[in-house]
Amino acid sequence: MEISILIQAFIISLIGGIIFSIIGIIPGTDETATMAPLTLVLVLLGLHPVVIYAWFVSIIVAMQISHTIPTSMAALPGSTMAVPLVRYSVLAKRLGIPHVAMRKMAAGSLLGSFIALPVAVVFAFLLASFGDKLASHIGLIFTIGACIIAYMSSAKLGAVIALIPYSFLIQGFQRLAQESVGKNLFISIFMGITIGPMISELFNIMVPSMRKKQLRKGLSEIWLAPEAKEKFSFYPNPLKLLTKRQNLDVAITSILSTGMFTISPVGSTVMLGEFISGKKKELYDKITSTVAVQDAVANATYLGGVIISLLAFGIPLSPVALGPGAPLFNAPPRFTLDPINNLSNYLDIKDYLIVGFIAILAGSLFSYPLAIKKARKWTEFMFKKISHEALIGSFLGLIFMLSFYEAGIVGIIMALCIGLFGGILHNIYDIHTGVQFMAYYASGWIVTTLLSINL
Repeated sequence: MEISILIQAFIISLIGGIIFSIIGIIPGTDETATMAPLTLVLVLLGLHPVVIYAWFVSIIVAMQISHTIPTSMAALPGSTMAVPLVRYSVLAKRLGIPHVAMRKMAAGSLLGSFIALPVAVVFAFLLASFGDKLASHIGLIFTIGACIIAYMSSAKLGAVIALIPYSFLIQGFQRLAQESVGKNLFISIFMGITIGPMISELFNIMVPSMRKKQLRKGLSEIWLAPEAKEKFSFYPNPLKLLTKRQNLDVAITSILSTGMFTISPVGSTVMLGEFISGKKKELYDKITSTVAVQDAVANATYLGGVIISLLAFGIPLSPVALGPGAPLFNAPPRFTLDPINNLSNYLDIKDYLIVGFIAILAGSLFSYPLAIKKARKWTEFMFKKISHEALIGSFLGLIFMLSFYEAGIVGIIMALCIGLFGGILHNIYDIHTGVQFMAYYASGWIVTTLLSINL
């Protein structure tokens, strides 16, 4: 590997780390809505595959560390992956230790990243022999995965049943796309799913009864914990921020969650976090151990979902690969799934390991010291100076630009239609975007199979 490529990988990782450290501090940010569009832009710009891989690893690490800041300081989830941490963050605030909980989260997140990377490569090596068999039944595999993830959502059987009309909707749009622009669409439909919850919220403003429910009087009041007075080095050793038992818990759960790459990251975070919580009796130990494990699991599941899917199969077989990481697998015309010609074709094992560790380090160079030393100051700054609405508007504009790039006005219309329908499913029926992404990939098999049934 050329030194110049490694330098580029480090620089782009550092830039990505800074950008997503800032994004992670803003409460309520969705990983897919922010990671996928920017990653897609870099893919379409033609950056070297190694550089793209480094970028994606770094933004995962940065966002998973920095989202601990508003979560611990204000009990507001910095991203969707931080939602499971809110409960124990509230308990930490009541106990007067939000700054301690935040450091435990950041240390657990960083350790989870370093552990998950080599473990994901090992799992990928073990599973690679099944790649050809899986590829020949990919439609059925996506459908089974969609049903499992749908049933694991809060909508349960309703989400499973919703896969059918949603699949027909997607395939119907694909037929319209063939008639109007002569090709199937990926970017427009994928981005439509991504912005669905936002489109639905904006559409509510047009409905008088819904608009009344969303009206708020006055400004929101947020109380932040006081600044901690401890002195730390620029890049504190995460092992020293956790107890020996917590380090062991983080290591074990990170390994387990890396192997659970096909499960929703939120699901694995809740499940393993509650498992550790149930083993602890003393309240302080319960809170600090659980939040450390939860953030470690979040990072490990993310990295495992992307790396194993890339290295072992070359196709997206996890919620992470189907959502935030989708541009690494399918970004026409550069990356495609049929035939498989994507990031997996250009990286070998040493790339995953060497560049991966470089990206973890670069991605955490800004977010990790920030979380340990400047959490309150930056949280206050982001709440006062950065408009959440402006951030959402920026990403909506980027997504519509990408849709127009793919199919002109047709792409924008389809992104809006898919977004509105998917947003209603997400906001009203709790059929989250992870289910919808799986439905997108399973829709071809579902529609073809149902239409071939002779009654």
